Amino acid sequence: MSQPSAFPYPIPEYGAEPFWQACNQERLVMQRCSACHRFRWHPAPLCTHCRADAFEWQPLSGRGRVRTWTVITHAVHPAAVSRVPYVVAEIELEEQAGLRMISNLVDIDPDAIAFDAPVQVAFVAHPGGQKLPVFRPAVG
Repeated sequence: MSQPSAFPYPIPEYGAEPFWQACNQERLVMQRCSACHRFRWHPAPLCTHCRADAFEWQPLSGRGRVRTWTVITHAVHPAAVSRVPYVVAEIELEEQAGLRMISNLVDIDPDAIAFDAPVQVAFVAHPGGQKLPVFRPAVG
């Protein structure tokens, strides 16, 4: 009998290392343009809003709302077999209108998910050690 495959490991893209380092400290951070002060996701060398090249990594609250989601019922990778069903969701973060991340939504029955539901970031460790941001229903 063969060993189950490990879930794919995130490979930090050039310039995204501060994001992954912060995740390992259970903090959610994002680039914020020094010129127009807008957050941007994904990390990039130029602002996607004003094209400025100066930015800082800023902490985020980790709070947001579910904009849309899908429930994965068919494992597309051998490591996902034990996880189905699981939820992939688009989360709009509270810091800026239109600032969205794709992540997993955990600790909720897929039938109970609702549009605009408040969520909070949490972190789960990949078997390789890297912590990954996921979202769960907000408490309170």
